[in-house]
Amino acid sequence: MGLYHLGSALRSNRSSGKPLKSVWKTLDQATAIFRRPQLVLIASAPGVGKSALALNLAIKSGASCIYFSADSGPGTQLVRTVSILTGRETGEVQRAMERGYTFDTELEPVSRIWWEFDAGPSLELIEKSVTAHGYLGAYPDMCIIDNLMNVDPGEESNEHKASKDTLLFALELARKRSMCVVVLAHLVGEYEDGTTPPPLSGLMNKVGKIPEMVLTAYREESAFGEDMGIAIVKNRDGIANAAANYTVSLKMDLNRMAIEDYPKIPTLRAA
Repeated sequence: MGLYHLGSALRSNRSSGKPLKSVWKTLDQATAIFRRPQLVLIASAPGVGKSALALNLAIKSGASCIYFSADSGPGTQLVRTVSILTGRETGEVQRAMERGYTFDTELEPVSRIWWEFDAGPSLELIEKSVTAHGYLGAYPDMCIIDNLMNVDPGEESNEHKASKDTLLFALELARKRSMCVVVLAHLVGEYEDGTTPPPLSGLMNKVGKIPEMVLTAYREESAFGEDMGIAIVKNRDGIANAAANYTVSLKMDLNRMAIEDYPKIPTLRAA
């Protein structure tokens, strides 16, 4: 236990509130900035691209990272990572892998990302993995948990309590280790169509009170095909609207796992 004046607390944790390297100027302009130490929740319907968004963040931020990939195995994440790094379609990368190409050179820039593929990671495993990274000389800048429902909280409890306990653990981990912890989550059935901007109340198990920032993703049609719409539904350090009335758009091509800014950054819009 430790009691601090704010000044001494800041001196003991100089990275408090420090942004990660910018990946999307669109989100920066909308004041949705990934910071250390902070807990961020990203939620969407299946297939919208929240895992692709998290992986792009891990790769393009340049941050040291532990990625808990309960939802996807090593082969899937290898294909996705190479697609992001090279701009090749995932099918092309998969065929190259099947021919025996290992992509060792292409993967060198992401050696700072460590992976854990346990299908049901416990809170103890997450804590031990972060601590082990600290033995390398520093705790990671970021930890990604994909996703909330896969985490084993370590005791018998209902789904709501399990999700709440996991997020409280993740919040404490972010603050204790000065990391940006990003947790991916699902929505209630009403927003499972993937095309409706999901409000804060659309989070499964109603866990929106715990994270400092909550982004909800959905698909939207554009002149260029299909975009990823992002509603900023909670943001303690910036603009947000719980009813999903503040949204931005990112250019999306999931064949290449690409999620990018448009050349001209669109302004934050109110519905």
